[in-house]
Amino acid sequence: MNTQTGYSSSQIVLHWATAILVGFNYIYSEGMGEALDARLEGGAPPTLEILPQLHVWAGIAVLVLVLLRLVLRATQGAPEAAGEGLSGLAATWGHRLLYLLLLAVPVLGLTTWFGGIDATGEPHALLANVIMIVAGAHALVAIFHQFVLKDGVLTRMFKAR
Repeated sequence: MNTQTGYSSSQIVLHWATAILVGFNYIYSEGMGEALDARLEGGAPPTLEILPQLHVWAGIAVLVLVLLRLVLRATQGAPEAAGEGLSGLAATWGHRLLYLLLLAVPVLGLTTWFGGIDATGEPHALLANVIMIVAGAHALVAIFHQFVLKDGVLTRMFKAR
């Protein structure tokens, strides 16, 4: 992978679209367990305040966007991790963990919903909580870099190279 000084506009758009969809799906998940139970039992769908299909399709969109992000990262490159030594290592592995979660959560959700495998529902929900914690830490570290270290890291995700 080649290293760049910033992200392309496509990478930036995909980053924020992914973040918005992940946040939306996290909030828009109440009742999915009930909807899954009804789906697996072949009963009438429960009356919910959400449309389960919207959660499912948003999850599919997250998976597609993350795959596109990985293709762009491989073809267009990405900036080096911010920091040196342990800080740089933490940034590298933090991004790897985020990508792993961004792939695992939708795949587990799709396996649960379309595969009818109830056993993958709990790991899907647990990792959805983990992704929110890791993404929150990711955002806090970016804000720290921008406003305390003043190294322009956050600017890379708003202004294309």
